[in-house]
Amino acid sequence: MPRLCLRVALACLVALGCSEGAAPRRDARLRAALERVRFVAYTPRGFEPGVGAAVTEDALRADLALLRPHFDGLISYSAAEGLDALPRLARELGFRAVIIGIWDPTDPAEVERALAAARGEPDTVLALALGNEGLFFHRYDPAALAAAFARARALAPELPLALSEPFSVYLDGSESLPEADLWLPTVHPIDQPWYGKAPPETSVDFVANVVRDLAGRSNLPVLVKETGLPSGPSGDGFSEQGQAAFWSTLATRLPPTRDHAYAWFEAFDSPWKPAHAVEAPPERRAREAYFGLFRADGSAKPALVAVRGVQ
Repeated sequence: MPRLCLRVALACLVALGCSEGAAPRRDARLRAALERVRFVAYTPRGFEPGVGAAVTEDALRADLALLRPHFDGLISYSAAEGLDALPRLARELGFRAVIIGIWDPTDPAEVERALAAARGEPDTVLALALGNEGLFFHRYDPAALAAAFARARALAPELPLALSEPFSVYLDGSESLPEADLWLPTVHPIDQPWYGKAPPETSVDFVANVVRDLAGRSNLPVLVKETGLPSGPSGDGFSEQGQAAFWSTLATRLPPTRDHAYAWFEAFDSPWKPAHAVEAPPERRAREAYFGLFRADGSAKPALVAVRGVQ
């Protein structure tokens, strides 16, 4: 065999060995975190993505100080506009795990910022989440997402990669999805046609059944990134008390395991969201502002009582 070909063959064998050894380590770390870490989905308070200035480190620190007594894990939605500082600041404030979101996995600059943040905080960054419902809403196509997964895997083979889509995407076409280490589905009862006509506990049963179905189908750990009820608008029948009842019931109905868990959605109310929720029907957009466990001013809602304190 020519010397160059031999070198290539040996390099391929080494890479294969690293990949095969990395997969069990990635899985073990993820499953331990699902069982032990309490995650919250986080967008900075007062920050409107794509509009105005990047988020400052002081603003991130102020948010994290409010969240830390209740949560020790964070899931972000982007690594752009200053959010690549989140893992470092989270570690400084005592968070145990961060899943770095990448809003646009086809943007090499955002992917590189996320990878750099992960390299800088390897003990804190648990995974990269490439995209957010982008397949479902056609912001990118399956081939582009698969290419982003392949590139991230090649650059950081030890780092778990997560896929985040509405739960129906996993149920309807999981065989065509990129090879991920973790599923981060969104499971929203309020989007179901029966919502509003069924008893309140049906929403919690629905989430629990979907989660267990996903975990059984994939043999991958499943961490629900988004679920819950908004606390408003009151004219649509939503209230802070109803939101609190959902989370209290879910905490009992679906305790975290090594196979499945859920993140609390979301950290803060987001008054800017209705204007961005162009995919949602107009009559449903206003509720997008009210999913927070904290109000936009940083005051706590009753739902936060359902969250046990963390060390």
